[in-house]
Amino acid sequence: MTDDSPVIRRGPLKGKRVECASMSGIDAFQELAEDFMLDIFGFEPGEYLITDLSSLRDFVGVDDMEVVDMLARIREVYGLDVADLPNGNLLEIFRRLDKHRADQQ
Repeated sequence: MTDDSPVIRRGPLKGKRVECASMSGIDAFQELAEDFMLDIFGFEPGEYLITDLSSLRDFVGVDDMEVVDMLARIREVYGLDVADLPNGNLLEIFRRLDKHRADQQ
């Protein structure tokens, strides 16, 4: 955490600093991430924030989707099953998608 991170001014977390999780992994897959967010959730770039710690669970409720719906959509769109990823981490999904695409070429 850095000293210039914002400090919460009131409430139960008063005095605690806020820090955004790293995005370096997501940045490495920027184009794939943009395609994925559009294909799976219908989000254009700038309509969402994802970090290296973001997961499918963060998007439960988008278009009334549950995680099982998202997994089915990923299989449908990309032909890839990622149901074995216990936390649905987006960075891990992007790594798999990248490898899947490379294997198909």
